[in-house]
Amino acid sequence: MHSHHDHHHHGAAATWVVKIALVVTFALVATELAVGRLSHSLALVSDGWHNLTDVPSLILSWIALYFERRPPDHHKTFGYQRAGVLVAFVNALLLVAVAVYLCIEGYERIVHPEPVGSGAMLVVGFIALVVNGGISWGLASERSDLNLRAVFIHNLGDALSNVAIIVGAELIRKTGHTIIDPALGFLISGLILWSAVDIITDSTNILLESLPKGMSLERVAAAMLGVPGVREVHDVHIWSLGSHSHALSCHVHILDMPTSESERICHQISEVLAHEFGIHHTTIQFEHTHLPGEFHMYMPEAAPTSKAKSTEG
Repeated sequence: MHSHHDHHHHGAAATWVVKIALVVTFALVATELAVGRLSHSLALVSDGWHNLTDVPSLILSWIALYFERRPPDHHKTFGYQRAGVLVAFVNALLLVAVAVYLCIEGYERIVHPEPVGSGAMLVVGFIALVVNGGISWGLASERSDLNLRAVFIHNLGDALSNVAIIVGAELIRKTGHTIIDPALGFLISGLILWSAVDIITDSTNILLESLPKGMSLERVAAAMLGVPGVREVHDVHIWSLGSHSHALSCHVHILDMPTSESERICHQISEVLAHEFGIHHTTIQFEHTHLPGEFHMYMPEAAPTSKAKSTEG
């Protein structure tokens, strides 16, 4: 109950950060696109388009934060925890499209170079760095949420792009080599793709109900085997309901015993799963056996059969 309250509190705080970021980012986009066109700077235009993808991204993240806090109902029995994951996936696809567009624009600028207003690049680059750096700082503590991590990485990439724009503007001013501008466009595209691939990988794993990132099926089953009274664990399935919530279902063999005893074992298994692995939603089906035998662990039925033995503790 306490962790749910904390998550709700952090979600409310993050919502305000996202709202402020939305207003400031929209103003920054308008400035970068306008000044970029006037100064013929592809780097500024590229960063403007990059920041423009932040606008729908922030709007979707705002909506996702609202839905994530909604309780389960008769139709959405797990609630809306995956709303943020789905939004992160869509945002990442938008990033890939933008990166491809910027690469095409960069190629055109190399083939048909244009003079670049380095002074305007420098001023707007500094303004953008302050804006994106501030948003990244505001969301730094919320990175455990995949939806907010997508926004954080997005804005951190923007801030790094702004540093490149500032350095590039100074180099263009000193050397007069305008090819630096499309080169920066390619650099920004690389940063966008890097962040997009990471988000797509994590969100796809959750949407496909894969094993949560950083978790080991063998370690989880072995921990359950360490609970006194557990004889065997099999048909283990672990997946993520959202960025913060993991679930598990399994079959557990125990000796034939009264229901009160099996409830004690179930409670101990749940405690181990919650404290050691952060798994708070569990479905455990007991199967009774009359044979003491050895302890065994079996992987899910769909996976190749493997066994691990442990000694009775």
